Amino acid sequence: MEYNELIAKVQHLPVDVPDSNAILQGVRHEVTRRRRQRQVVASMLVVLVLGGASMLFLPQPTPARSLTLAERVSRTIDTPRNDVPAPLAGYRHSIYNRQIYTLL
Repeated sequence: MEYNELIAKVQHLPVDVPDSNAILQGVRHEVTRRRRQRQVVASMLVVLVLGGASMLFLPQPTPARSLTLAERVSRTIDTPRNDVPAPLAGYRHSIYNRQIYTLL
């Protein structure tokens, strides 16, 4: 009996169905939102691709480095293959001389 009463009550309740304009407006809103979302994603992708391409094709800055005194001197002196450059040999001799003086 309760089941039949529930069916009767439901049949007498007004049905709240949105009108077609409200449905169409919701559909239009969703379509424009998705279109904007796709445009934003596409524009971000274009910016990333162009930025990456510009980073690849731009010349890389090289640090302006001047030669040290030791490098300039060692370039002017010819050294045999197994010999060390003159500034390094002088440094080695100065260490050797320092050791000798500390022994004396």
